[in-house]
Amino acid sequence: MDKSRNILFWLGQKEEREILNDELKHVEISLKCVEEMKNAIESFVKGKDEEKNTHISNVKNFEHQGDEIRRKITVELSKGLLFPPDREDLLILNEGLNDIADGAKGVARLLEFFNEKVSDEMENLLLSDSIICLRGGEKLKDAIDALIKNDIQKLLEDCATIETLEEEGDDKRRELIKVLIKENLHPAKIILLYEIIDTIENLTDAIKKAGDLVRILGIKSK
Repeated sequence: MDKSRNILFWLGQKEEREILNDELKHVEISLKCVEEMKNAIESFVKGKDEEKNTHISNVKNFEHQGDEIRRKITVELSKGLLFPPDREDLLILNEGLNDIADGAKGVARLLEFFNEKVSDEMENLLLSDSIICLRGGEKLKDAIDALIKNDIQKLLEDCATIETLEEEGDDKRRELIKVLIKENLHPAKIILLYEIIDTIENLTDAIKKAGDLVRILGIKSK
C-alpha cells in the first residue's frame, strides 16, 4: 500500500513538473504581450503610428498563442493524475496568466483609438507605467522558473519584488490621474485615456495576483 502510494505521488509530481514547464511557456507568451504593449506605448510617445500599430498587432498574435497554451494546460489538468487541490491551484494560475495577456491586449486595443497629442508629462508617465508592468512580468517568469527548480527562497524574493512593483503601479496611477485632469483633450478622449490608465493598473494587479498564486504553490511544495 505504501509503495503504491509512493508511486502515485511520484507520478503526480512528474506530471506537475511537466505542467509547470507549460506554465513557464505560458508566462513567456504573456510577457511578450506585455512587452509589445510597452513597445506600442513607446511608439505612441514617439509619434510613430505605423510602429505602434505593428506592436498592437503583435500583442493580439501573442495573446492568441497564449490562449492555445492555456487550453492545452486545461485539457492536461482535466485528465491528469494530480490530486484535486494541486489541479485547482494550477488551473487558477493558468487563468491568471491568461488574464495578464488579456490585460495587455486590452491596453493595446484602447491605444488603437487614441492618436491625440498629450503632454510630455503624460507621455513619460504612461511609458513609465508600462515599464513597471514589464518588470513585474519578468519577475513573474523568474518566480515560475524558480518554482520548477524548487528554489523557494528565490521564488519568495521574486514575488516580494512583484508586490513592490504593484505598489509602484498604484502610485503611478495616482500621478497619471492628476496629470489627466489637466490635459487639454475632448471629453471623449479624456475618458478613453482614463480607460487606458485604468487598464494598465488592472494589468499590474493581474501580475501581482499571479505572483501570489506562484508563492502559494512554492510554500505548498516546501
